[in-house]
Amino acid sequence: VFLIDALIWFIAVEFLSFIYLPVAYLLFKNLPDMGYAFGKVLSILLISFILWFLSSIHVLPNTRWAIILIIVLHILCSCILFRHRRSEIKEYIVKNRGVIVTTELIFIAAFVMCAVVRSYNPEIANTEKPMDFAFLNAIMRADYFPPQDPWLSGFSINNYYFGHMMMATLTKFTGVSTAVSFNLSLALIFA
Repeated sequence: VFLIDALIWFIAVEFLSFIYLPVAYLLFKNLPDMGYAFGKVLSILLISFILWFLSSIHVLPNTRWAIILIIVLHILCSCILFRHRRSEIKEYIVKNRGVIVTTELIFIAAFVMCAVVRSYNPEIANTEKPMDFAFLNAIMRADYFPPQDPWLSGFSINNYYFGHMMMATLTKFTGVSTAVSFNLSLALIFA
């Protein structure tokens, strides 16, 4: 089960990264890799932020369908960007094929290595792991934001939770259980 969930998680991250290639290219085209390495982070960050913002003002609920809607809108925006910058982006891909392949190989190796290590020690115990797991589950259960505080009944989480929110968004999008996605989140952050 862990292997299938890890594969689903990996494919989702790669898919989102691909969608955001035109955006990363435009934002970071002055960098040596022209932003390719930032695509994964940027995609999860922007999707999560838009979901958080719209859910905080009660426009969209915190559901898988809301996440899919946001992704579809981003696909449309990326298609428009790609259409206007098609030749630049194609030239960038051809010119930087080695950098792209190297970046992906490093990402895959780091993700797989950390996921394998976590698979041998998957328990969510010690240090702040129980709190992180509680925050992840509270965000997953929330209809709107801020989510309910798992430690103080009747109150919302009043401190930082956006990093947890990003991983919860990916968890909700992929349908992977939180017990597995907690460990995959650690592997993704490492990669």
